[in-house]
Amino acid sequence: MGVLSHVVAPVVLALLPTTLASPDRHPGPDYGPDPATGPRPWAEVIPASAEVDPGLFDVHRDGDRYWFQIPDSILGREMAMLSRMEAMPAGIGTRMLPGGDRLNETQFMNYDTQVVRWIRDGNRIVLQAVSHAQVADPNHPVRAAVEHAGFEPIIASFPVQTENETSSVIEVSDLYTTGNPNFGLDRQRREQWGTRGVDSERSHIRFIRSFPINVEVRNVLTYHADHPPSLERTGALSLVANHSMVLLPEEPMRPRLADHRVGMITVESIDYSDPAQWARTRQYVQRFRLEPSDMEAFQRGELVDPVQPIVWYIDPATPEEWRPYFKEGLLEWNAAFERAGFRNAIQVQMAPVDDPDFDMLDARFTVLRYVATPELSANAGPDVVDPRSGETIRAHMNMYHGIMRRLHWWSLTQTGPRNPAVQSLTVSTEEMGEYLRYVVSHEIGHALGYPHNQMANSAFPVDSLRSVSFTDEWGNSGSVVGRTRFNYVAQPEDGPIRVHRAIGEYDKWAIEWAYRPIPEAATADEERPILDRWIRERANDPVYRFGEGNDFDPYQQTESIGREWIEASELGMRNLRSVVPNLIDWIGVDGEPYDDVMMRYMQVLSQWNRFITRVTSAVGGLREHRKVVGEEGPVFTPLDAGEQARSLAWLMEHVYETPQWLLDRELLRRFEHVGTVERIRWYQVNSLNTLLSPARLERMIEQQALDGATAYAPAQMLDELRAGLWRELGEGASIDTFRRNLQRAYLHRMLELLEMAPDAPPAPPGDYRPDLHHPAYDTRTLRTTFQVHQSDVVPLVREQLQLLADEIEGALAGSGSGLDRESRAHLRELLRTLNGVV
Repeated sequence: MGVLSHVVAPVVLALLPTTLASPDRHPGPDYGPDPATGPRPWAEVIPASAEVDPGLFDVHRDGDRYWFQIPDSILGREMAMLSRMEAMPAGIGTRMLPGGDRLNETQFMNYDTQVVRWIRDGNRIVLQAVSHAQVADPNHPVRAAVEHAGFEPIIASFPVQTENETSSVIEVSDLYTTGNPNFGLDRQRREQWGTRGVDSERSHIRFIRSFPINVEVRNVLTYHADHPPSLERTGALSLVANHSMVLLPEEPMRPRLADHRVGMITVESIDYSDPAQWARTRQYVQRFRLEPSDMEAFQRGELVDPVQPIVWYIDPATPEEWRPYFKEGLLEWNAAFERAGFRNAIQVQMAPVDDPDFDMLDARFTVLRYVATPELSANAGPDVVDPRSGETIRAHMNMYHGIMRRLHWWSLTQTGPRNPAVQSLTVSTEEMGEYLRYVVSHEIGHALGYPHNQMANSAFPVDSLRSVSFTDEWGNSGSVVGRTRFNYVAQPEDGPIRVHRAIGEYDKWAIEWAYRPIPEAATADEERPILDRWIRERANDPVYRFGEGNDFDPYQQTESIGREWIEASELGMRNLRSVVPNLIDWIGVDGEPYDDVMMRYMQVLSQWNRFITRVTSAVGGLREHRKVVGEEGPVFTPLDAGEQARSLAWLMEHVYETPQWLLDRELLRRFEHVGTVERIRWYQVNSLNTLLSPARLERMIEQQALDGATAYAPAQMLDELRAGLWRELGEGASIDTFRRNLQRAYLHRMLELLEMAPDAPPAPPGDYRPDLHHPAYDTRTLRTTFQVHQSDVVPLVREQLQLLADEIEGALAGSGSGLDRESRAHLRELLRTLNGVV
């Protein structure tokens, strides 16, 4: 590869917008040859002084002019095209970072790869978008109808400047500097910052490099902007972006059909040639191409090397002390691939620094980048994916320096009382290295094709998580790709329970399911019954279940562990309470401000809220067990009424009673003069509003309607809630500041439920229309819109308010009441409001 410019670290953020349009500035009359007269001689187009960089396209450069020499053999071949951010202005937001997410990523872990092809049309070369959203078998008659219904747009068109026997030459200098929306900001951000086009005088190409299967372009774009994210007086926004074109395989990999019982990141298309009498959506799992190097040995049950292993290169910018842990986190997955029949499926190398044939931009290399930013995160995923098959061509991982701060927060609030290693402002290199190993292992799971498996968080019973022998063998979760961090269940008296996480049993099973070759099947459809059998064989073991998380199932809540959610949260609270009185001793440093102590206190509140969220999900909750036709039992099963009532009782004790353990005056007055009351109010009220959400009340009303007396009735829940929130009325006791705030919030929320305006439902409610792209029509569920004003909510709420008014009147009238002045004023004010309603 020739070098046309200095080496710049590769990009990592922001996929191109998929909006297709021609460049803002069209070629003038002197731009290139007249297509009617044809190409000119080579010497009249490419100066003798031009540099050439050979590769997928030979790239010619003379000053600031660039030409692509496109081989005839490449014309018509499909390529993936994407853009990522290399540098951006300050103030652009934490979700646009060097090495971070793509600009047009519309939902988590759903990367829509833009596909293009170069086509010669007479004396012009056009760059055309390719869509795989609608497909059909090439041999099926319906293929012609699909093509007629989806003519693909032209992104750009170029006159052929010159040619030889095997290639055509076009000039692309203006393509990357004149505002073509396919190579710049997406529409949402253009509108957000009020951009008015690209200033070509302040935009230029830094370099174009060509590699064997890809071409990389680095450019600087400057937009006229009315509201730039920083330095508004300049009226401009400048950024550096990298654009990739990656040649897709000539022969697509055999795809593997996805199954919602095994969580995978997928690509999908509508297949009009399916034997069913409708257009069926087909989803393929995203995965690397792993093929046995010795099929006969593989079929004998021996482990074999893959033809092409997954090689990860570690960024040389990675600090030396973390490199062994990054490598260990990557290689950890080899144990899972052995389940799929592969030995040494993942290999790890340090990215060379002096090899002219290696560049981290090169699509042949999958790279773990270390990014110097305070962002408290890391991310990874399939980077370039073949939409025809789901094959991951290239993946990425970005480890942000700031993640170490968050890891310390998590470990302190979840394991602090039993883990001396985190009882200080910094931890040892060995301890932090283990945390980073876990993060790498988690993120690489995404790159291998797996979304978060929140169901795996509850794979193990709570008592097992307090066992040294069990956790040494199984860890604290069924999957390292689940969003759970450390074992907050274990207590100091339980002994040396492991803190760190590793890949779990579900991970090994899921790798086997997605990656194990099935040589006895000739097609993806022939694989399907075998894959189905593998799932059914494990269907009754919760370790092998997948759930992406929701707000009604306590078994699949993010940031949680343990099958018994109340017991797990109770033990977590026990640890958390022990952290607060030790914060200054553990975190404070002589001579330093209290900033770090304050931040850890805030993290205690965040961890408290995670426990609250999980237990709240159980009230009106259901358990989900993904199934297909032919498997026995329901998919959704309401939780036992007693368990729901216990969950409400837990909330009453740990949330709605004033949390005295958070009110350490010696601690609080070290870092703030005011704010505690409002902060506690926010967490309590947020929980209460979530508990009294229309969606939860709808579920409870329906559970009572379908299950009768066995259901946890909404009236019972509201009775128990009122009794707990207003217990002082029966006790004749004064109401403290925090409880008064909570009681006012309760009344406000109940009045909101009475006054909620009707929502217009779909017509008819629950209509199944997958052909209509509208939120009201979901292809997976029969949608309805809950009409609060026509439901049992209104009479039940009004009944509660009438009962409350009577109880307040009784408390105010009671002789010898222990109510103080503030409590009486509070109750009189609430009673005035209630009398206006009931």
